[in-house]
Amino acid sequence: MISRFTIFLSLCMLMFVSTMSLTWGSFNAADPLSQADFNITSASCKSNGSIIPKNANTTRFVFSWEDSSGNLLGSSNQILSLSPGNYKLNYTLDGSSTYTINFSVPEVLPNATTQNNLIIACDENSLRVRADRFSSSTIVNFKWEDESGVIIGTNEFINLTAGQYYLTLTDEYGCSSNRASIRIKVASERPLIDQSRAVITSSRCLSPDGSITGLIVSSSDEGPYTYIWRNSAGDQVGDRLDLVGVQAGKYRLTARLTAGLCERISEEIVVNQRNPLISSTSSVVSKSADCELLNGGITGVQTNATSFRWIGVDKKTVAITLDMVNVKEGYYELILSNEFGCQETLGPFHVKAGNPPITMQSMPVIKNDSCNLGIGSILGANVVASGIRYSWADASGREISTDPDLRNVKAGDYLLTIRNSSCSQSYPYTIQNIEIQLPAPVLENKFVCSAAEILISFAETAPLYRIYYENGNLLQESRNRNFIINVKDNVTYYGAIGNGACESVRTAFKVIIGEASIKIPSSFSPNNDGTNDTWILKGIEVYNTADVKIYNRYGVLVYHSCNPANVFDGKRDGNDLPSGVYYYIIKLTNECNPLTGSVTILR
Repeated sequence: MISRFTIFLSLCMLMFVSTMSLTWGSFNAADPLSQADFNITSASCKSNGSIIPKNANTTRFVFSWEDSSGNLLGSSNQILSLSPGNYKLNYTLDGSSTYTINFSVPEVLPNATTQNNLIIACDENSLRVRADRFSSSTIVNFKWEDESGVIIGTNEFINLTAGQYYLTLTDEYGCSSNRASIRIKVASERPLIDQSRAVITSSRCLSPDGSITGLIVSSSDEGPYTYIWRNSAGDQVGDRLDLVGVQAGKYRLTARLTAGLCERISEEIVVNQRNPLISSTSSVVSKSADCELLNGGITGVQTNATSFRWIGVDKKTVAITLDMVNVKEGYYELILSNEFGCQETLGPFHVKAGNPPITMQSMPVIKNDSCNLGIGSILGANVVASGIRYSWADASGREISTDPDLRNVKAGDYLLTIRNSSCSQSYPYTIQNIEIQLPAPVLENKFVCSAAEILISFAETAPLYRIYYENGNLLQESRNRNFIINVKDNVTYYGAIGNGACESVRTAFKVIIGEASIKIPSSFSPNNDGTNDTWILKGIEVYNTADVKIYNRYGVLVYHSCNPANVFDGKRDGNDLPSGVYYYIIKLTNECNPLTGSVTILR
């Protein structure tokens, strides 16, 4: 039976192992520790290096420290106050075999950088030098010495003339750096350029043959010299003292001692052009391009050139005359040349956009004419422009209005032209004529007893009234609905109402004259031969109530009828009346006087 003490001891051992695992971690049996488990501090001249474990709990280890000569330095878990050098740690873990780790403690002394290629700038006597160094500690002292060892400065910066110098640094621990060499060289002499004897030859245009010769370059050193000629664009065009075979332009010579760095640049030297182009733009006038049209231009260039070519930004030719006209807004250049092949480009010149085009913001409303009354209109022409003038013209080109709106016109073609001081824009319009069908008037037949003046009245209301003959010719026209017509015979007329060129359907109406309408035969022969057997009154059929009476010579009534369809057959009560003269009384209407006369019966 396991005793309580044995169980308690086992638990204590388990807790101890767990605690060690938490404080140091698990170990590799082949190599429990390495350099990574220690912090190494570099050593300065004061032997202040150290090797300290990163984890302070090392109770399971036994340490032994040695220097590079095998001398025992200590047996604690860390070692302090080390000089730069190599060290060895021997250790065991829980009585294991011995493990070994080698360490190196580096030296951290201030380091002064050697600077043997410092050059004083041209035209300067000394050079400002900064102590170039590397150090992990703070530098507290700078010692500058000349070639003989005399201290000449103790600051970080110093101005030095040409010669040999040395720099030594001291850090915060009192450790000194190496003695660094500082060598200052004198810059080369800047040579002189004498232009007083220069010979300049002008250049032709087609084959550049200009030259600059005769310059004198000198210095206290006899040379050799290096030369560079550059044009005004900075391009190198020569590398000798004499510059030859160049075109007209501006040039400068740069000269230096070949072994030196200091350069001398000459003043600008101009190679002129033979037979040069002479041009001036001081009097140039630029005319703006108005209305987005080709009406801009550039004039006033003064030149002795003999050939001209204007080009746009697309490099296309737009004119070959000195003055450029009729072009759009944009930028242009003028290429000039002469008979000697010389060429020059002037510009760019800007033809600005002038007044904007006249733009119809909203289209006008067209009202058509009706019946050729002249009531057509074109209203609401809304134009975006300033200082504009309107002009309306008819098809013949005659100006008929200067108002924005055109009113009270007949059908036809019209042209609206809108102008300002620079622009003009025309807009064509057409007004149609709309025919309106007017209602036909209501007119009744007229009856009169005899030839007379009669009144014809229209019941309709209309601007115009017309009466036509039966053949279509106009009899009368009036704005008054009442007409007086002198009628002599039975006739048919036509009435119509009108409005301008519009007219209604014509309405026929008859005018009948009582006397003229009845044809009364003076005799007839009722002998049953089929010819002229009855007394027929032509035209009486229109009188529904005509009263016809016939008397013999004794005044005896022998015939009476109120029906115009009846005819007198020469009989009375079915018996033939004797031949002879009889007398008639015909009353057509109550308003008309009776018609009287005689009729002869022939047997």
